[in-house]
Amino acid sequence: MITIKEIAEQLGVSPTTVSNVLNGRGERMSPKTRQRVEEALVRNHYVHETRGEEQDVPSRLVAVYFCLGDKEHILMDPFCGELLESVEKELQQHGRSTVCGIVGSDDQFGEKLKVGGLEGAILLGCNPENCADLARRTRFPIVFVDSGEGDYDNVGLQDFEGAYEIASYLLKQGNRKVAFFCDQQKPIGSNLDRYRGFRKAMERYRAPFSQEDYIYLPNEKNLRHEILRQFARRARKENYTGAFFAYDLLANEAINIFFSQGLRVPEDISVTGFDDNIYARLSRPMLTTVRQQPAEKGRTAVRMLMRRIYGEEMLVSRIQLPTELIVRESVANRTRV
Repeated sequence: MITIKEIAEQLGVSPTTVSNVLNGRGERMSPKTRQRVEEALVRNHYVHETRGEEQDVPSRLVAVYFCLGDKEHILMDPFCGELLESVEKELQQHGRSTVCGIVGSDDQFGEKLKVGGLEGAILLGCNPENCADLARRTRFPIVFVDSGEGDYDNVGLQDFEGAYEIASYLLKQGNRKVAFFCDQQKPIGSNLDRYRGFRKAMERYRAPFSQEDYIYLPNEKNLRHEILRQFARRARKENYTGAFFAYDLLANEAINIFFSQGLRVPEDISVTGFDDNIYARLSRPMLTTVRQQPAEKGRTAVRMLMRRIYGEEMLVSRIQLPTELIVRESVANRTRV
């Protein structure tokens, strides 16, 4: 006899959607989806038997996977930790349990999602070029986090707007030559949007910028620290007055290394970050940065996923949450000099 899972795969919906229709709980989904499921049940001569159904009930598991390349201690990262906690709590409200882990590449997402018993997934860090294909190949709904825009569901941030705002603030304070620091040689996803927002502000205020001002910081700690030390030694010679970091952690590290090289923040160089996590508040001086809300991002991703699982109609598949400029002590006003 055909199973709920097999019918769900035929229709490209979740087993929960089929089960809800079968058990008279289809009021939350669109009439079109409910009709498709009902027609498939009749077409496949599905017989609702209690004993068989016990083996066919979805396990109510949702996968949450993070892909940040070769970065270490991912689940200890303040952003990832807060996001995961909010996802777990929100899924509990929907009677779901979480399967969590990390992967080293986009290819591994597909392998992880082949595990039986999943009815949905939330994925952070997938390259936007691969999201649509992965979503099509997977039998259940996926919501991506911070993966740009395309023919797939994604919860992101107004990264472009946030980067433009803080870079504009940096420039309006009289900081003219500014370096952009990032942990990707070629920025993608949210880093790309932040870089674009930064470049837009540089163009708007006619500040000079060349490819040499884009500085890649690798995940390998010793190499990353050496690059920051080298920058500190040449910053005065090349008249850098500002440093824009794609993440607060990178900015926090840089402030400490700059200090060890005699480069003072903000007296000699202004520093900004992005995220407003614990690193921004522990930095000395405290960091001027862009605030985002990882917990809200996690809750939004779960709500979007559950609507897909229940077969509800959705008007949008891309949500961008707002940012907020947080001004603290790490940017000097050089217009007064």
